[in-house]
This record gives sequence, C-alpha cells and structure tokens, in this order.
Amino acid sequence: METKQISGWQLIRSARQADTALNADTYDSKPDYAKNICMEGINSLDLMLAAIGDENGTVEVRLFGGRNKDAGPAQLIATITFTLGAMVVNQDPQNGLPTDLQFFADTAAITSYWPVDIKAPNSGNNLICVISFDALDLAWIAAEIGTMTNVTRADVFMGYFR
Repeated sequence: METKQISGWQLIRSARQADTALNADTYDSKPDYAKNICMEGINSLDLMLAAIGDENGTVEVRLFGGRNKDAGPAQLIATITFTLGAMVVNQDPQNGLPTDLQFFADTAAITSYWPVDIKAPNSGNNLICVISFDALDLAWIAAEIGTMTNVTRADVFMGYFR
C-alpha cells in the first residue's frame, strides 16, 4: 500500500496591503511571487490563512495558477474571502517558531472558476479553515491579496498531498 506524502505548510504569500500585481483583464503574466509547484504526483493542494488583525477581519485572496513553469498565462482559480476566527496562532505554521500572527481564518466564502470542486469542509466552525482542490497539473500558483478589512498582515500557506 502506497503512503501519501504530505508537504507540511509552506508560506506562499505574505502581504501588509492589497496588491494588484497580476493583470486580471488579460491574465498574461506569472507574478514574481508565484510558487512553483510542478512536481510529479501532486494529488491536491490545501490553503490556509493566518493574519494579524481583529477577529472577524476579512482578507480577499485571488488564487491564480499556470501550466508553464516559467511564464503565464495565469488562470484565475478562485476568489476566496477568508474571515478570521477565534483560533489563535501559537507558532508559525511553516517552521514552528514564535510569530506575530494572531488568528487563523475559520471561514471561507469561495467563488470558483476551476473545473473541479474547491472545498472548505471545515468552514465556519471555529476551526482552522482549509481550502482543498485538485491541482490539475498546475506548474505554479500565486495568491494575490485583493482587500484586507481590519487586518494589517495576511499570510497564505500551502500544503500538498502526493
């Protein structure tokens, strides 16, 4: 029986303000902050958000991906509005060290543009909300921060299964 390998959490985006690095009208570029994920056998990607801000603060994340590891075009995968909950961040999810991050998102409202389901099975129940979807041979992903309300820093983390 084959064992699934889990990546652990990797920081893919940290932002202190909204950005507009991708040209959402043409989807014609791979942003500098994109995370290469082209490796054989990835079955699914998971995303979570931790932030500095108020409980019930919100962060809009536009998730893009591309199939060419060196360039665009970028394809809009989803727009996700994360809402911070009461789950406190005790240590950095990536390295276990002390962090300034305060709360994890516990709720996610998803507008999907992806051909397969994007799920948030634990959304809205005061647990860490994890977004899961099939990567469908993506070579890279990029998390673009749209708006931040009552949040001064947002970190998006990625994990994968293969």
